Amino acid sequence: MSDLIAAVRSGDKVALKALIDRGVDLNSGDADGTTALIVAAETGQNEVIELLLAAGADCNQADNDGWTPLMGAASVGNSVAVDRLLQHGAAINAQTNFGVTALMTAAAKGQVETVRQLLAQGASLTLRDHNGWTALIWAADAQHHDVMEVLKQARERQATQP
Repeated sequence: MSDLIAAVRSGDKVALKALIDRGVDLNSGDADGTTALIVAAETGQNEVIELLLAAGADCNQADNDGWTPLMGAASVGNSVAVDRLLQHGAAINAQTNFGVTALMTAAAKGQVETVRQLLAQGASLTLRDHNGWTALIWAADAQHHDVMEVLKQARERQATQP
């Protein structure tokens, strides 16, 4: 594990700032490509996310499977991180190597508020993963009925728009 990833995992902002000041590559990942920004997004460390973004971390840098910081934030329902990443240009409809999107991840995890947030920002309801599943199917498979209802309502709104 790199010093950068270790600092983020431990929440050590002093060490993180020192590494940033030394010019460490903020977009380098560990063995599976996981970056410091992905770790911060998945662990809800919003102050660390701000530090990394301000220092120039790439909000679209994915791991070896195509997993992005936005997907990490969406999976845990970190709406603050989702908002900040989108403000910094995170690709809302990016797909992993398996076709999974941030919306699918939020739906599968039952993150109803994050699903609403992503939809409001333009996440696609129609994208499919490599199994042909949409976010609605992910929610149904995990039996997240509240998420299913939000996705169905969004689909109906889209169907009635010209």
